Amino acid sequence: MKPPRQTTILIIEDNAAVRETLVDLITLNGFRALTAADGMAGLAIAQREAPSLIITDISMPVMTDFALLEALHQAEGLRTIPVIVISAKTDRADTRRGMELGAADYITKPFSENEVLRAITIQLEKKALLDELDAFAHTVAHDLKTPLCTLSGRLYLATEGLGKMDEPALRRNLQEASLAAGHLSTIIDELLFLALVRQESIKTKMTALNMRVIVTESLAALASQLTASAAIIHQPGQWPTAHGYAPWLIQVWVNYISNALKYGGPSPQITLGSTVRADGHVIRFWVKDDGPGLDAASQQGMFVPFTRVAKVSATSHGLGLSIVRRIMEKLGGGFGVESQLGAGALFWFELPVAAAVNSTAADD
Repeated sequence: MKPPRQTTILIIEDNAAVRETLVDLITLNGFRALTAADGMAGLAIAQREAPSLIITDISMPVMTDFALLEALHQAEGLRTIPVIVISAKTDRADTRRGMELGAADYITKPFSENEVLRAITIQLEKKALLDELDAFAHTVAHDLKTPLCTLSGRLYLATEGLGKMDEPALRRNLQEASLAAGHLSTIIDELLFLALVRQESIKTKMTALNMRVIVTESLAALASQLTASAAIIHQPGQWPTAHGYAPWLIQVWVNYISNALKYGGPSPQITLGSTVRADGHVIRFWVKDDGPGLDAASQQGMFVPFTRVAKVSATSHGLGLSIVRRIMEKLGGGFGVESQLGAGALFWFELPVAAAVNSTAADD
């Protein structure tokens, strides 16, 4: 198990031997451990450090029984942290009381290492999903609000102006309303596609890819944007043959190229290409623009769900790179970005060479 580098777990346990056992278990599995010997000290550390997960006993000095759980549940900023209770108490009423106060799981002493690790993994995965859903809700609410306001405002002006407004002004309002409606439709389509990627099983649908055809279809989908931005697209005459799922790869190219159009500056020069890795088993496909580039901090959060690339005037919503991430995770391929300020950005994804996949299948 490889947890995120900054995943911190707080252990609150008055028994030194149990505390050290948990610390060893947690650190050996790559987590950062914080410890406290009583509830009051643990609460102070939680407020200061905001750990990703808390493991606590409930029978401790200073804050006895369920007082710590009550304090965590009531504290702003702490109530969403999952808490695993480890206790010698086995009474059902105690377990139920702990769950009512926000405990995410309840493990009785003595416990096994696998039992604790399984509980940690489940709770961290749940927390990650909830955090992502929270970010998703904020992003979608924000990005739907802008075109909705535009649509509502323009239709109001058009309605109020009937019989009073000259035809060109009325036409402009209706055109703006139409553009806003189109933006809303695009967001909804991408939300539906994101849901499809989560649910659809495509293992048996993956085949050798004709990347030239896939890229051509991707560019055709962006024809109006390419014309409006006066972009110049450079691409190779031949493409290596990768293994994947063509309909989803069209979406990856569309999102990467669309991103380059939005952030590549005026009349962007966009280069598409590929490189076969030295071992001959993996192909890296990429989209490079000549825009302002990205600093290191921006690159780190680039594929975090629903994060915007930059605060620029280009219209955007935070779904495109999240879709790329979901697709590549489902296909088992890599993805990422390389950039320096003032030197443009290169967005890439990786897929296995079709011949290598076929060879492995034949061996099996």
